[in-house]
Amino acid sequence: MIEIYGKPSGPLLTLKKSFIEENDEFLEKSQKIDRIYSQQARRVRCKNCDHVLDTESFSKQGVVYGICTQCGHLNGFYQDTKEFCSSVYTDDDGDSYALNYSSQSKHAYEQRVVDIYMPKAEFLRDTLNQLGETPTNLAYSDFGAGSGYYVSALIRSGLTNTVGYEVSGTQVSLGNAMMNNEYLIKHSLKDTVDLAGSIDADVVSMIGVLEHVQNPREILRALQQNPKVRFLYISVPLFSPCVFFEMVFPTVMQRQLSAGHTHLYTESSLKWLTNEFSMHQVAAWWFGTDMVDLFRNVAVRLEQQPETINMVETWVEMFTPLIDVMQREIDKKHLASEVHMLLKFED
Repeated sequence: MIEIYGKPSGPLLTLKKSFIEENDEFLEKSQKIDRIYSQQARRVRCKNCDHVLDTESFSKQGVVYGICTQCGHLNGFYQDTKEFCSSVYTDDDGDSYALNYSSQSKHAYEQRVVDIYMPKAEFLRDTLNQLGETPTNLAYSDFGAGSGYYVSALIRSGLTNTVGYEVSGTQVSLGNAMMNNEYLIKHSLKDTVDLAGSIDADVVSMIGVLEHVQNPREILRALQQNPKVRFLYISVPLFSPCVFFEMVFPTVMQRQLSAGHTHLYTESSLKWLTNEFSMHQVAAWWFGTDMVDLFRNVAVRLEQQPETINMVETWVEMFTPLIDVMQREIDKKHLASEVHMLLKFED
C-alpha cells in the first residue's frame, strides 16, 4: 500500500485564525449541538460494525462515549436521528452549518481551494497514475461536496468529468457561483443511499462525510453494490490526541469530537470497514492537526486567564516552529487526527 505522511501547517494556521479569535462563539455553537445530540435516544449498536455497545469510556460536554469492543470504533452513545441531522445540516437550508465552511469572497474561496484542496486532488490523481489508471479518462462524483472546494480542485487538476452532490442549497448556490458553472447538484438527505446505488462514476469521494451521515453502513453497501463504482476516496477524522486535549481544555472550542462529529474512526475500525464492504486499501495519507490544536488550546487558555495573557506571544514564538516536526512523528505512528484513503472495491 502507498503511504505518505504529514503536510505543512502554515496554510491551516492562517485559515483557522478565527478559531482562536472567535473561540467563544464557536464553543457556544458546538455546545448547543452537543446538547441536542445528548437528548436523542440511546445508541445500542456500533455505528461502524453494528456490534452491541456495552462499555462507557468517558463523557465530554454532556455526551457519553464508548469504544466498540469488536472493531475499536469510538461511538457517541446517542443516535444520529433524522431530527438531529436535520437540525445540524438542513434546517434553514443548511445556512447555519454552511457558515462554518463557506468562504464568502472569491479570493478566500480560491485560497482555500489552492491551500487545502489541491493537495488532496493531486494525491488522488497521482495515486491513480501509480495504479496504472488514466485519471483524465475517469468519471468522478463527490458526495457531501459542500461549497465545491474539492470539486473545483479536481477540475483544476485536469479531472474535468466531475460533479458534486450536496444537501445544503446554500452551499450549492455559493459553490456554483464561485465556479461559474453548475458543477454542484442539490439532493435530499433521504435520497443519499439511492444516489450512492445509482451514481454513474468510476471514483466516488467522500471528504469529511462518513462521520456526518446518519447511515454510513447503508451508503457503503449501496456503493459496494453499484457496479459502476470502482474506487472510493475518503477522508475521516480519527480518535487521536486531539480528543484528549478537548477533555482537559473544556473552555476552548471543540472541533474533533463535538458538534456534527458524533463518532470517530480508528485504524482498527477502518480495517473492519474495508473488510466488511470488500474494499482494498491502496493508498493512505496520514496527516493531523493534533499539534495545531494543542497550540490553539494553550493559546486560547492563556488568553482567557488574566494572569497568563501576557504569555500568549511567547507561546506562539516557542511552539510554532515545532508543530510540523512533532506532528509528522504522530502521523507516522498512524495516530493523526485525520487520514485520507483511496479504497478499491474488489471485483
